[in-house]
Amino acid sequence: MNLIEIPEKNISVNFPSQIDELNQNQFILFVELLLDCIAGKISLQDFKYRLTVSFLNIKMDRKYFRLSKEDQENVLGEVYRLSDLIDSFFDEEQREGRPVKVFKLDFIHNFIPKLCGNLYGPADALTDITFCEYRIAHQYFNAYLKSTDENDLNHLIAVLYRPKKRFLSILRHLPGYDGQMRVPFSSKSNPLFLEKRVRKISNLPFPVRYGIYLFFSGCEDFLAKGVPEVDGIPIDLSVLYEKGQGSDNSQGTGLYGVLCTLAESKVFGSMMETDTQNLYDILLRLFQVVTQMKKTQKPDGTY
Repeated sequence: MNLIEIPEKNISVNFPSQIDELNQNQFILFVELLLDCIAGKISLQDFKYRLTVSFLNIKMDRKYFRLSKEDQENVLGEVYRLSDLIDSFFDEEQREGRPVKVFKLDFIHNFIPKLCGNLYGPADALTDITFCEYRIAHQYFNAYLKSTDENDLNHLIAVLYRPKKRFLSILRHLPGYDGQMRVPFSSKSNPLFLEKRVRKISNLPFPVRYGIYLFFSGCEDFLAKGVPEVDGIPIDLSVLYEKGQGSDNSQGTGLYGVLCTLAESKVFGSMMETDTQNLYDILLRLFQVVTQMKKTQKPDGTY
């Protein structure tokens, strides 16, 4: 976080230095401007300028327009100068032999933990979702990637965002409390409840819904390329996404195959019991299986 201070004006503002430092309102504005930039409605410089104005809480009101032309230009000059701090929101890639700025969209922080007053979303990096929840959400995520149909996007969000459990204040003090505040989600859940949430979610502004899509997308990338810690041990999950591994996440049916295989092994119990396990417990078990297979693999690829 950058601290911007103007002593003579008694101004002190915290200016986010990276996307993860945005608050919810700032993040939603970021997504709104991102969509405008992608659609060609505003330039990259306009994106940086508008975000900077918001971060600094500058009001272009009557007081500003009463300033002399020189003072107005000085204000704008300072805003454009500070907008260079937004460069930390981008990576640089080489395209056709020249550098191009691209948005950093690999965040795993859930900026929008609550929707519609009573719907609660998953924790950062999806650490508190079940394998079933991830499987179904992943299906809708892939469907939206292919179709750009907002109905698929709304279903993705409806899977992830659910009401609190009843009597949660009491459940939290019971020995068997699993730390999960949302009502459970399973393949046996009443589809009417899901569709009711879909209808409610469909009325939300598109930048809010797209922001949740970006969060899930960042988590997908993290699962494929990141190194999360499980019980303090760093686990390189990228081995699960190598070509030829049965847990290849590029196919929704592949995840169902993983469920069937693990259920057959009885590691977590029946298929339903396996499906209700925490996503990271499933990934850790797959990691153990794949790494053990690699140790026994012969140079010709056989075992």
